[in-house]
Amino acid sequence: MKTLHNIKNCNYRKFLHKKLKHGKISGKFYKFLCRNFPYRINAREVTICVGMVLDTRMTEEKAISTLQGAETELRRQRELYNSNVECRKKIGWKQIN
Repeated sequence: MKTLHNIKNCNYRKFLHKKLKHGKISGKFYKFLCRNFPYRINAREVTICVGMVLDTRMTEEKAISTLQGAETELRRQRELYNSNVECRKKIGWKQIN
């Protein structure tokens, strides 16, 4: 899924980008979060896993597998993305990215 938010209009994404640049999280983890949670990146499951990764209580691989198991939030994100794409097609707007 493409993201509509970036580090200029989303504070949590800006926070994660700073952690990425300082080497606290890997690019793989950052890319996973941005691609799979394009609308609500600060969902409860995400913030808990990110906090645990930053405190080194959980590895990034385990956090990714945990977040992939959060089916309800992932399904909700996909539905939001698909409805946004449909609305843009009806209106005739071009994709932002």
